[in-house]
Amino acid sequence: MQGKRSKHPYKPKREYCYTVKDIAELAGMTRTALAVLKVRGKIDPGDFKSVISFLARRIIGKHLEGDLFASPVRTAERLRRRKSQGHISGKKLKKRADRK
Repeated sequence: MQGKRSKHPYKPKREYCYTVKDIAELAGMTRTALAVLKVRGKIDPGDFKSVISFLARRIIGKHLEGDLFASPVRTAERLRRRKSQGHISGKKLKKRADRK
């Protein structure tokens, strides 16, 4: 029986883990883009301080752009569409019959 002033029994410390996929999702980018940044030395996924500072910079930057927590998939699709159309208006170009 424990007395009034005795210490609580030992509880093991909790461990948390994260993956590159989790970091990429929070940063709003693909895993490939994150791998490029890792090679360039912008982030070290094994160092928690590096991950936190990277995510803070990324989230603040996104917030200043007005695109906070945008889905990376939709962003990539939007960019792909924008590049393929080759113009700003968003309308499809009409095909001319005289061009071959």
